[in-house]
Amino acid sequence: MLENRREFFKTAAAGALGTAGMFGGAAAVEAKAAPKAKYDLIIVGAGCGGLVCAVRAAELGLKPLLLEKMPMPAGNTIYAAGFLLGVNTSFQKAKGVANDTAEAFYNDMMKVSQQQAVPALTKKVVDNCTRLLEWMHSYCGVNFATGAHLVWPMLTRAHLVTGEVKPGGAQLAMTLLNKAKSLGVEVRTSTKVVALLSDPKKGNVTGVRIKTKAGLSEVTSKYGVVLATGGYSANQELVTQFIGSAGAKMPIRGSRIIAGENIVLTAPFMPKVVHVDQYHCGPIYGPTGANPLNIVNNGICVNKQGVRFTDEGQTYVQMARDVAAKTPDNWAFMICDQTTHDIPILKNDWESYRRTNAPVYTGDTLEAAAKAAGLDPKAVEKTVSDWNEAVKAGKAAQMTPPNTLPKTPVIEKAPFYIVPFQGGMTATFGGPLINTEAQVLDTENQPIEGLFCIGNAAGGLFYDNYVGGAQLTSAGVFGMTVAEHVKAQKEGKL
Repeated sequence: MLENRREFFKTAAAGALGTAGMFGGAAAVEAKAAPKAKYDLIIVGAGCGGLVCAVRAAELGLKPLLLEKMPMPAGNTIYAAGFLLGVNTSFQKAKGVANDTAEAFYNDMMKVSQQQAVPALTKKVVDNCTRLLEWMHSYCGVNFATGAHLVWPMLTRAHLVTGEVKPGGAQLAMTLLNKAKSLGVEVRTSTKVVALLSDPKKGNVTGVRIKTKAGLSEVTSKYGVVLATGGYSANQELVTQFIGSAGAKMPIRGSRIIAGENIVLTAPFMPKVVHVDQYHCGPIYGPTGANPLNIVNNGICVNKQGVRFTDEGQTYVQMARDVAAKTPDNWAFMICDQTTHDIPILKNDWESYRRTNAPVYTGDTLEAAAKAAGLDPKAVEKTVSDWNEAVKAGKAAQMTPPNTLPKTPVIEKAPFYIVPFQGGMTATFGGPLINTEAQVLDTENQPIEGLFCIGNAAGGLFYDNYVGGAQLTSAGVFGMTVAEHVKAQKEGKL
């Protein structure tokens, strides 16, 4: 059992693994003659998707093997706030907020993805999200807090995982891992998959080649392999290749070990890869991980020259992208005054900087704050003066660049605060395209037998942005889907 947060996180925080060349070759490996497969399914990655798949498979009487390359779960799940999404769940009904529809949720999911998500995959998540949440609670022991009405598109759909471990994503991983172990699921940690095995005649995926301290070995399964390894956000080579130099400059906001197994391991099977140029990002103070999530929309954003370069009324995602793309070294500064500092929604942001010992430069005058931050005081004073003049004249939207906040604040009440931040990489969205059974499709849109991808290892569901909570939700939905698909296959129903 995982008894405390320190034990759970001690290896996750141990530092980034090197990603360049970590997989050896990209060639598929033909399975050698071996005894009859011991497992029904091999699951790679102990995040939300992989853990749900393992638990559901065991519940259905299957024999899964769960492999995790780190000593403990260390992917993006444990860094997530822990929101999942549901429609008219029992938790919502208890709070009197069961007034949503699957159709509305679907439309919002498609709108956020700029209509680029595969409709059938989106519908799969929408139609199964509530079943997932009810199962997580009743069978796995996951508890949720709900009832809040948040901004669009989360609205009342948000279900936050609660428990002693913080954040909620870590509590979710711990609860699911303990459930898997209680069901007798074999979990092998410190076990890295370096290649997928295939049948030399049929070409279907039959297992994995693994690397441990003891060396290389092979494990086979009857019905294939599911990759629940996340995307490639911590792989500098792939980030540079697919996203470009702006993405490569971004510090990581989540796990440092998400290294692109979804791309590298599947390549020999020629999957249809989609949306690999798409990713999610947000503001962060990279050296400590402090998160100015709402500060970036409640002040004046300047570069190292003390000059505005972006619209502070954009989403925090676009703000982060602009910092990475429009500043030479991916650094920006938010200028706030005491009035903006005291906005209630910013409380957690200020606490994040305090808790992680990230710098916030202050002064009773703009000059003093600017000097503390290493910025040109005269440039900062001019920027703030021009800003205040435009706001008071009702011309904030006419500035260059414009400011599109509904209520643009003036910055004039001392003391003043200057907050440094960067654009940070959260997760990548693209990967091998899957169908509604989470089977990976080849370049001819045919399922690759025995190969599944779930969560951010899969492509086709997310594009441009996502509804907060949808990543954990979709990982769980497709984790259940794979287990149920293999069960039906074993029973000869497919």
